[in-house]
Amino acid sequence: MTPSEECKENHVNLNSLWRHYLRLVERSQPRAFLIENVPQFLQSDEFALVAKKAESLDYHITSGVLRAEEYGVPQTRRRGFILGSREFPPGLPAPVKMRKTVRDAIGDLPPVPTGEDWHIGRNPTSMSLERYKCVPEGGNRFDLLKARPDLCPPCWVHKKTGSTDVFGRMRWDTPALTIRTEFYKPEKGCYLHPSQDRPITHREAARLQTFPDSFKFVGTKIEVARMIGNAVPPRLAYHVACALSKRLRSV
Repeated sequence: MTPSEECKENHVNLNSLWRHYLRLVERSQPRAFLIENVPQFLQSDEFALVAKKAESLDYHITSGVLRAEEYGVPQTRRRGFILGSREFPPGLPAPVKMRKTVRDAIGDLPPVPTGEDWHIGRNPTSMSLERYKCVPEGGNRFDLLKARPDLCPPCWVHKKTGSTDVFGRMRWDTPALTIRTEFYKPEKGCYLHPSQDRPITHREAARLQTFPDSFKFVGTKIEVARMIGNAVPPRLAYHVACALSKRLRSV
């Protein structure tokens, strides 16, 4: 099997996980259920099968894409949700219009990582440090290319368009871009601290995802980063759960 074939197979397997989930729904018959996935899933053939199966189990289905920044999350992140209920057509929560920024989330943390409570930094090379210094607040790899083309890898020099978030620096007074699993690597996205010449720490990423500081992460640095990046922002999940819970109590 070639790498591309393996990736395609893994993608299909991941998109088919709903089958196992709905098998449990069929056995336990809850009053309501919820599925979360990437927005594109709602346009896929798999989603049509989800809806058909859920309806065969006598569930009303509602689906839609929610923007995390509209629910008090200091991050622009879009996620697809599917809600099912036996008793009523469930509704998605209305936006709360509580805009939060990077400053709101991490402005009170020590600017220099302490090494404690997942506020941990990397040990960048001297070249990486020089690269960081070339990117202004809100800037990206194109600013580095203008200032120091000698520090840019050949792939960046020759690629004049696209990937505007790569090697990006966050802005203090706007939400962050999507926090993914490798937020500690600036070359993977907009992960440079707004004013410090370093990538964000695990604690800062967790804050931007709205994990409370009291949440206990367990695992290696890579495992915890994957957990943080893959999570539905807790504050977004809270609003979805509240909307569903309120509707269930009213019946």
